[in-house]
Amino acid sequence: MKALLQSATINTWMSIVVRVGGLAVLLPVALRHLDVHQVLVWQLQSSILAMMMWIDFGLTPTFSRFIAVARGGGTLEALRQPAAKIASHNERHPKSGQRLDVAQIVTTSARVYLGMAAIGTFIVTTVGTAVLAAPITALSLPSEGWLAWLFTAISVPFALINGKNNAILMGLDRITTLRRLETVLGLFQITSAAIVVWLTSNIAWLAACYSFWTVVGYALIRRQRQVFIAETAIVPVVEAVWNPELFKVAWATAWRSGIGVLLSTGIIQGSGMLMPQLASPEAAAGYLLVLRLITVASQMSQAPFYSRLPAMAKANAEMNRAAMVELAQRGLMLSLWTMVVGVFAVLVIFPAVLSLINGSIATVPHDLSLLLSVAFFAERYGAMHMQIYTLSNHVVWHRVNGLTCFIVLAAFALLWPIAGVIAVPLALLIGYGLYLCPVTSRLALSFMQQSRIHFECRTSLGPAIGLMASLTIAAGVWR
Repeated sequence: MKALLQSATINTWMSIVVRVGGLAVLLPVALRHLDVHQVLVWQLQSSILAMMMWIDFGLTPTFSRFIAVARGGGTLEALRQPAAKIASHNERHPKSGQRLDVAQIVTTSARVYLGMAAIGTFIVTTVGTAVLAAPITALSLPSEGWLAWLFTAISVPFALINGKNNAILMGLDRITTLRRLETVLGLFQITSAAIVVWLTSNIAWLAACYSFWTVVGYALIRRQRQVFIAETAIVPVVEAVWNPELFKVAWATAWRSGIGVLLSTGIIQGSGMLMPQLASPEAAAGYLLVLRLITVASQMSQAPFYSRLPAMAKANAEMNRAAMVELAQRGLMLSLWTMVVGVFAVLVIFPAVLSLINGSIATVPHDLSLLLSVAFFAERYGAMHMQIYTLSNHVVWHRVNGLTCFIVLAAFALLWPIAGVIAVPLALLIGYGLYLCPVTSRLALSFMQQSRIHFECRTSLGPAIGLMASLTIAAGVWR
């Protein structure tokens, strides 16, 4: 039992269960006790907060990977060039290059995240306020909406800076501790939020509750980070200095992946910002609700894969390809299966709950839910393969997602006059199917030196069948 409780995978799943189960509890309560205008403002604020995390620009997994590489004996020079060149160079000069210093990585990341928090706060208080102005004005009590937005904005810098703590804990292979904290905090956050909504029917108190636990989470995770830094012999207890060369290498990797993330998810998340300005409150609230549910399912599906990235990076730095491939296979399979479970909940379980509670939003568009689910599944498949290829230190996120974005926009322009809002997921499916998925999987398989049939049978075939079964069941239930 003790071994199970210390397992990073088990704790990751516990975190997933709490977040998904918590949302399943909170959403029905909110839809029952909040009117449609309050639901719209709440969902819009949640979407803006999620988009603020894009300011991270891929730096959290980058710094986490750097720490893992440092623990594997890697050098800064190794991070500047693709893995194939590193292997060739190491064969000729096995001890060349200065080893990475974890203390310098920690210090460098600290300054980066402070700047990130300042940028996020500025964007939230300007652009975010402008986007929310009309929906908040439509509330019966606008002051409630503005107070909710104030509480949400306060939590933004804490959420962004906490990325540094997450990166350090993951890089030091303390994922079990991180996920356990997330599980406990998630329980408190969801439970208290549901109670607050039930008792007050007030989105300001709901936002205050969420923000409170965000700040508490930052403080607790920061404390754990300090403890592990002091206890880990790899990290010397001395004052490290800012390393501009280290930041250059980190930024050279992160900005490409950051641009890639913006291009790959910006269209669909941006549509959530645009919808309240164009559609009725009822239609906009329904669209944002579907988007929120499937986004949560997608985020939950990332945990089993991303929790293994530090170990994959360490194995790659040690030239242990077999271990890296085994970790990648298991992470991909578990992540895609998690996405399938999330899709089933969104398509089958949640519509039934909505009809039972008779909430402020009676139903969600079934065809939109179905297409968005398939699109997000394809996006997860492509993104995880690209993340595997990034271990080679050859970052092509910006190029791959840039061309994918172009295909999506072109398809959207052609489909919008015909299909309306359904054009969004249809265009995404076209872009992912024609380019993102085949290209990223080819790159990852080439890097790992794996055959497609063998690798796909061990990773994505089962989840793909499960997805089709979920879609079939959903179509039958909707009749």
